[in-house]
Amino acid sequence: MKVKAIAIGNTLMEDDGVAIVVLEKIKGELIKKNIEVIIGETDFGYSLSLIEDGDFIFFIDAVYYGKKPGEITVISLEKYKGQKKYYTQHDCSIVDLMKLYFKNINGYIIGIEIGEISFKYGLSNVIKNNIDAISNKVLKEITSRI
Repeated sequence: MKVKAIAIGNTLMEDDGVAIVVLEKIKGELIKKNIEVIIGETDFGYSLSLIEDGDFIFFIDAVYYGKKPGEITVISLEKYKGQKKYYTQHDCSIVDLMKLYFKNINGYIIGIEIGEISFKYGLSNVIKNNIDAISNKVLKEITSRI
């Protein structure tokens, strides 16, 4: 079993890329703890190709639950409920695909609440100004669960 942290998101869509920025910031600490770091961005195929049955996965992604920007939400992969109907290949999330292809995967989704989403490179001010605290919270969530 390997522990892997996978950042999902798009840095060209403002806060949608927050997971990538966070994982880049904490990458060194994770590697010291023997956690493989994968910057998956929007390439689900690439990310899935690096997952093996039996891995323990942390997906880090931007979310919108109506909470305070930068707030962290953690959901176990066991409790994650995907969509019931898929109309196109774009309806599937990476977690849905992972559950389809791999039967023995455990882990968590770590969601980082967004402030803004738009066609803009870089993070919103509210996220950028708190990126160190957000990164430390994500690091703490990962290290406390392995």
